[in-house]
Amino acid sequence: MRKILNKYSAHYQDTLKIALPVVISQIGQNLTNILDNVMVGHYDTVSLAGAGFANSLFAIFLVFGIGFAVGVTPLVGKAHGQKNYKEMGSLFKNSIVVNAIFTLVILSVLLGLTTMMDFMGQPPEVVQVARPYLLINTFSLIPMMVFFTAKQFAEGVKYTKAAMYFTLIANIVNVLINYILIYGNFGAPEMGLLGAGIGTFVSRLVIGIGMMMYVFRNKSFQLFLSGFAEAKVKSSKLIEQLKMSLPIGLQSLMEVGAFGVGSMIIGTVGTNPMAAHQIVMSMISLTFMMVSGVASAVAVRVSNFYGQDDWEEARNAGFTGLVFAMFAMAISAITFASFNHFLPSLYTSDPEVIKFAASMLLFAALFQLSDGAQVIMTGALRGISEVKMPTLICFISYWVVALPMGYILTTSTDWSFLGVWIGLTSGLTLSAGLLFARFTWKTKHEIERRIEVKREVVNA
Repeated sequence: MRKILNKYSAHYQDTLKIALPVVISQIGQNLTNILDNVMVGHYDTVSLAGAGFANSLFAIFLVFGIGFAVGVTPLVGKAHGQKNYKEMGSLFKNSIVVNAIFTLVILSVLLGLTTMMDFMGQPPEVVQVARPYLLINTFSLIPMMVFFTAKQFAEGVKYTKAAMYFTLIANIVNVLINYILIYGNFGAPEMGLLGAGIGTFVSRLVIGIGMMMYVFRNKSFQLFLSGFAEAKVKSSKLIEQLKMSLPIGLQSLMEVGAFGVGSMIIGTVGTNPMAAHQIVMSMISLTFMMVSGVASAVAVRVSNFYGQDDWEEARNAGFTGLVFAMFAMAISAITFASFNHFLPSLYTSDPEVIKFAASMLLFAALFQLSDGAQVIMTGALRGISEVKMPTLICFISYWVVALPMGYILTTSTDWSFLGVWIGLTSGLTLSAGLLFARFTWKTKHEIERRIEVKREVVNA
């Protein structure tokens, strides 16, 4: 028993050591939007709805980009486990090229979307304030992707604290600029939602430049970048990263895209439900980012063991992260259910918006455990380079089950905007179950196969 406790104790300690800075960094990144929503919500309800509309579009591509950048982390983690430092430098150089090309593509798409916002079924006054906010957020994607390119490489070698520090600094910058430009303080023009967009852009510029300089100038990275200078950008390397990054990015796109489309469906019901939805989305995004940080640590640790061909420890690392997530999300669920009226009041004083948000929070509480399980299992599967099946599971769960169910319930029943939340809860639960089953089967199969190989060797 003591050996078992010591064994898992080491897993918990290592996971926590890697995960804690990542969790704080992830929360800090999401805090930028939360602070925007809180400060804009106290400006006026139309601006809050505009932020919800713009963010529902932007978040789809931002998370797609983040997921795409994450693709290099398990590759670096695997190379790190094998102590193949030249390969790590090559991976980083090629990831810079891949992410740069990808950023230009999604930047072009987002710029095109800003011209089509009038045709998305939202109230005209909401579109009017949302368009310039989306436009400036679109250009903030450039420094944000620079940040994630450097961050994901650093996470692959278990250096996670720098991203946390830069993110905290960026939030301070964002709040200060918001306070000045949203409300017109200290003689500055009163810019409302646009002022929040400027604050977000500047804060992302800070973390993008800062994180990339940290990776290149920190002496600790000299060994990991030993192959960077002589490494060539090769099509074979680009394709290798695309095979990992594209499914991860698509999975992130489909998941967040489902929530974005859900926002659009709710927006057709009215401005107040949309504002309420934005409030709840900012809260569940915070809890998602929290367990997403743990999932990043799980992916790194699993990929290290995968590089060492130690499937039993890879399996243990995955399940250790799952325990962390279940504990954290249980607390979130209890908090949302217990304070479902109080929490929305932190964002707005509009009684109708608070009432709508309170009802949505009850459904958010229901799917917290499922959300935590699916994101951890996704990270664990990513650590063993399993990315295609999770993408298929994501598609079925959200686009075959969640969205059609949500649309039908919203447009054809008395559930109204809550129909979207019922659909999302169902999709998340299905996704969690299928991903857990896949990781459990995959690792068990590999462990048994290696035991059988050893037996054959002994018998021979």
